[in-house]
Amino acid sequence: MEIISTRLLTRFVPLLFISAVTTASAADLILQKVAPLTLEQAPRYPQNVSRIDLGAQVESTPRSDATALISGDAKASCNLASGMSSLLVSLGKIEQIDSLTFLNTDAKGTVTIATADANLGAESTQWRDAGRLDLHNGALTVKLGPAEAKYVRLTFNVTTPGSISELGIFTAAGAADFTMPRPRRAVEGEIAQAKYNLSDLHTKARAAYVSSGVDMKLANNMLDEQVATSYTFANNDSSPAVVVDLGREMALRRVCVLSNAADRTANFYLSNALPAGSRDATAAAPAGAQSAETLRIDDAALAGFKALGTAADDGSGRVAVDFPETSGRYLLVKWTRPATNESLSVTEIAVFGRATTNMLFAENRAVGSSDKNISDSKDAKDAKDVKDIPAEGPEAQAPAEGPAPALPAQPPFVFVPLIVPTSP
Repeated sequence: MEIISTRLLTRFVPLLFISAVTTASAADLILQKVAPLTLEQAPRYPQNVSRIDLGAQVESTPRSDATALISGDAKASCNLASGMSSLLVSLGKIEQIDSLTFLNTDAKGTVTIATADANLGAESTQWRDAGRLDLHNGALTVKLGPAEAKYVRLTFNVTTPGSISELGIFTAAGAADFTMPRPRRAVEGEIAQAKYNLSDLHTKARAAYVSSGVDMKLANNMLDEQVATSYTFANNDSSPAVVVDLGREMALRRVCVLSNAADRTANFYLSNALPAGSRDATAAAPAGAQSAETLRIDDAALAGFKALGTAADDGSGRVAVDFPETSGRYLLVKWTRPATNESLSVTEIAVFGRATTNMLFAENRAVGSSDKNISDSKDAKDAKDVKDIPAEGPEAQAPAEGPAPALPAQPPFVFVPLIVPTSP
């Protein structure tokens, strides 16, 4: 098997580019609309099947609580002590897996990966070797296939202790993961840090607006659960910000962010609707109205959001806030600018909340606009963009069975005598 080791250079090295950032008063945010996610982009966003709500489980040897690794929480991690240890990930079913990723912090040594269709013993020779990799700081990616497997075993030989987080096992990407979302199970109450991630792209969450960036089509990298990808804001953006559309109103309890380590503070807000101003680009806009391609958030508009909390980066790149259960659809995350003027690269934004059956498949549905509220990504311009990944449609009805064909008419009976010659 081929093994690829990559470092998240975009998380640690400032990028030497400048993207145009719309200016306004110091208190205003002017955000640019993100283009809808298209079917052509689907291969960029494979499904992470190593998640509790998709039926995955994990066991560690020596025994420890490793469930946090498959919870999707950027603040959760699993310690690696010196010596030999292993993780056994059991997927919900046999999958065609393609790659494995995780984020390593400080641990040095090696990791060996093996796969199997059945739960084999540790000494079994039937494990399929997927290769060996040296541990280093940052994101590690291992190419596994495509290969069929239900069990993935990681065996660590650690010389310097550390920790790993953000474990992901990905299938070969395809449009079906978007058009036919996988059934998920509620995980509430099973373990404190294992909650349902409501901001997964495969549950119809989308990055709706961003304040800047070179290629805004990549804004959904912040929601793809891949530690090897990120989205970088312009280095002259004094207030980097993103609006995440969860697809429908959700009951939230926690938000966490993974980004490049810097002296930044993140502010989190939630709203059921976006401020007035974005209009249908095909309609005649009155003088002074905002374009559907931009969203202005001034002090008055920000007052309409519910403040969820503020958290400062401690240098690890991980920021999280917990708050009483609050309902909303649009999450606004706004960062302060550090003294170093370093570009902000965001790897993941994860939103956790109550997992109930009516929340499992969030759809971006049209919501009526008024003078005070708008609905992003529902304007006529997007409706024309049929390339946008659709929600699952109604099941096609099988054609009804027609009447049985009539039998052919019975031919008339005719007696033909048979004359047999007789001997003399």
